[in-house]
Amino acid sequence: MAADPRSPTQPTVRREDSDGIALLTIDRPDRSMNVLEPGLVAELRAAFEAAVSDEAVSGIVITSGKVGEKPSFIAGADLGQMEALGAAGRPARAVTEAIDYLGGFFRRIETCGKPVVGAAPGTALGGGLELLLATHHRIFANEPDARYGLPEVKLGLLPGAGGTQRLPRLVGIAASLPLLLQGRDVGGAEAVKAGLAHEAVPAAEVVAAARAALAGGKVDPAAPWDRKGFRLPGGGVYDPKVTGALVAANAGTHAATQGNYPAPLAILRCVYEGTKLPIDRALRLEQKHFATLVQGRPAQNMIRTLFFAKQAADKLARRPAAAPKRPIRRLGVLGAGFMGAGVAQVSALAGMEVVLVDRTPEIAARARASILAQLEAEQRKGRLSETAREAAAARITAGADHAAFSGCDMVIEAVLEDFEVKRTAIRATEAALGPDAIFASNTSALPIDELAQASARPENLIGLHFFSPVPRMALVEVVVGAKTSDATLARALDYVRAIRKTPIVVRDGYGFYTTRCVDAYIREGLRCVADGVDPVLIENAGAALGMPVGPLALVDEVGIDVMHHIAHFFRARETGPAADDRHTVNALLDALVAERRFGRKTRTGFYAYPADAPKRLDRTAVADLARGARSEAGAAEIRERLLYAQLVEAARCWDAGIIDEAGEADLGAILGWAFPSYLGGPLAAIDDIGAGAFAERCAALSRAHGARFDLPDAFAKAERRLYGAAA
Repeated sequence: MAADPRSPTQPTVRREDSDGIALLTIDRPDRSMNVLEPGLVAELRAAFEAAVSDEAVSGIVITSGKVGEKPSFIAGADLGQMEALGAAGRPARAVTEAIDYLGGFFRRIETCGKPVVGAAPGTALGGGLELLLATHHRIFANEPDARYGLPEVKLGLLPGAGGTQRLPRLVGIAASLPLLLQGRDVGGAEAVKAGLAHEAVPAAEVVAAARAALAGGKVDPAAPWDRKGFRLPGGGVYDPKVTGALVAANAGTHAATQGNYPAPLAILRCVYEGTKLPIDRALRLEQKHFATLVQGRPAQNMIRTLFFAKQAADKLARRPAAAPKRPIRRLGVLGAGFMGAGVAQVSALAGMEVVLVDRTPEIAARARASILAQLEAEQRKGRLSETAREAAAARITAGADHAAFSGCDMVIEAVLEDFEVKRTAIRATEAALGPDAIFASNTSALPIDELAQASARPENLIGLHFFSPVPRMALVEVVVGAKTSDATLARALDYVRAIRKTPIVVRDGYGFYTTRCVDAYIREGLRCVADGVDPVLIENAGAALGMPVGPLALVDEVGIDVMHHIAHFFRARETGPAADDRHTVNALLDALVAERRFGRKTRTGFYAYPADAPKRLDRTAVADLARGARSEAGAAEIRERLLYAQLVEAARCWDAGIIDEAGEADLGAILGWAFPSYLGGPLAAIDDIGAGAFAERCAALSRAHGARFDLPDAFAKAERRLYGAAA
């Protein structure tokens, strides 16, 4: 494989010899983290072979030069190369050869005849950890931010450079399964306890510890599996305990993936079949499965959306470049309920002073106490240090009224989803703010331009739609109004990055993007109820599609009263046959609200919530809503309806200009309402179906079920792909 033409002129791998030990330091100067792209691998191979052939060298240490504020080893393989390997028409043999360029090198490390120590001063993921697994002695950093894992499954892949074979041979089959199937990572001390590493020391001491291990003769220059008589720790696949673990993992994987995600099953096959083979045959088996996955649509969709699109969003690709950076140092939060408290918590943890204000000082004070309790819980779970907890707590104050917002750079409101309440909040808050301060609304549906009518400076007003629960949800939907300035957008995006969330930028319109699409999923589930479809079939179809819960469970969680409010709000703004068809289910919501069946909050909705048992579908209540209708629809038909309802709504948002960048929109779908990631997002799914085929299928669904499946005229006629297309 040719060297990467983007490789820097400075050497990526430095060699320093001392006392018979060759220290190979990997440090790509133009990246914050090392990545195993072809150029780096070629340079590392050359340096390694030179050290092996040097008679003066008795041992080799491989480490990283990334030892700054956040030390790291290698982040993983080059996903740009993985995307290229999946290109249409790429021969499978060429893919396998490309994989073997890396995997073959790792096998060379462990069979070179000289002791090799891997010294990782920080995080090693994917191919970075696979390199370490091929060394004879591993020293990891015992630091809070240092993580070690094989996350490939989260991108539809498996570790293709030996991870599925070396890991179970080191820690045992049963212990390896969570790390491989869930992509779970571990810290340095935990890695030693599991048998993944030999030592865990402070980051600054990993090289010294590596030298000491070699000097002390502690490193055997042969991998355990290359020694005669090797046996898998914990037993082989026919050991009863291991068999039980494999059976449970297989059943759990089938239930979790519904057959939509091939990577976990391929990993299980690699482990089950590979651990019965000699290591070299096992590695070839792994490469074969990797080649199949990397050329499949799920992996390519997930790489494009969850890596490249997310990387672009996290780097603020949509930020106006000319706007100066002005950090938010003091933040106001108006409305100290569940959402407002979550916003305050993540902002304080990011180093901002936060002032909470609500209707009364007592409410704000109770919210502050609740946040402090949450921070203490995070500390008890080991997710937060005592120092970080105390610092965040000290930054949060409870204000008595809007005057407490004086000196704030930005105020985020999280008050009742009502126009007049929010307009009153805008006027009262702006009166206390300086002329450059930003007012951000956490509305999930109310148009920013209509809220801006109450503002004395609409150019400083923007939407920041957070998702619940705020501390755990990664996405923030940034809503730009007609008068929102570039400076306001830039500062809002800088804030989202500071609190370590991922932003997508959308244009204004009722419901914006995410609320409209999740509403479409729920609404189609309700329409199936009205059509007389068995509710169990509806929920199972949602799960089979890959949604985390069925539409009826979701409406209970959101709140039937909330969905009722959204439905009638949308109805006032939508016209035409498609809207008339969509809103026939409003009567169903009216009936539920009249009975005060609001879902989980009232312990009665589409599900019943017994105090002493898990929730269950209330089939009698659901049957009453169908009013005698009975449908014979099958699972495949319901699954298609639930999928296409979301795709059509995304198409409408694209046609209306609310979304105009496909990768960002797809990322928002996966992070915002958990759209199935194997499809890449709704726009990726439409592209995979093909514009013509998609339009034809929508027309057929419209004839069979109603005009709600009609596409916008311009969209239906467009014979082009959404990726790369202008809005």
